Amino acid sequence: MKTLLFLPVALLLVPFPLQAQKRVGINTDQPEAELHVNGSMKFSGISVRNGFSKLDDNEAYSFLIKDPNDKITSYNQNFLPQAPAPLNLIQFKIGCHTSDKDWVYSYDTQINSTKYLVIIASFGFTQSIRATNTSPAFENLTPVPQIYAYYDSGTWKFKADYDSFRPLSSAPAGEWTVNLLVFDREYATETTRSFSVNASGTGTAAQAILQ
Repeated sequence: MKTLLFLPVALLLVPFPLQAQKRVGINTDQPEAELHVNGSMKFSGISVRNGFSKLDDNEAYSFLIKDPNDKITSYNQNFLPQAPAPLNLIQFKIGCHTSDKDWVYSYDTQINSTKYLVIIASFGFTQSIRATNTSPAFENLTPVPQIYAYYDSGTWKFKADYDSFRPLSSAPAGEWTVNLLVFDREYATETTRSFSVNASGTGTAAQAILQ
């Protein structure tokens, strides 16, 4: 005699494939990644499974930096649109005084020298100039602008002048256009070394500043 056993079976119906939310945002309604945290975050251990890929043109980017105390900070132009970038281009147009039409003795940019490193990328001057000395010996001289940036009392300043040259007396005062590259010191270093050359005008640094 055969006995048939019937066992109740419960089926759990699960939609397939599972559809999960693609992006999750913390403190943001428009996450730009699978997990987007707009604010501070503390974690330990980072693993990258799929490596790094190039961002598309419409994707945001971020810079991460870790200080000696293991504090990690980030910069993202989309998160902080008014914040300075790691590299900034700032243009100044400086009109000269009528008493000396090409001379800028000291212009204070008010850029914090403890936070930023400034380099003069390019410059221009609006007026034609000639030698202040009218003797024939000066007629063949080539005017060379003396312009450089320096910091003093906590801010960056710059000087500009054509030494021994100036615009024509009938010309209006000139205007300097100065383009500054401004680096966040968190992303740049400044190194100063003093060296001398020998009588033949040659010399060699004791060691490479960067290797």
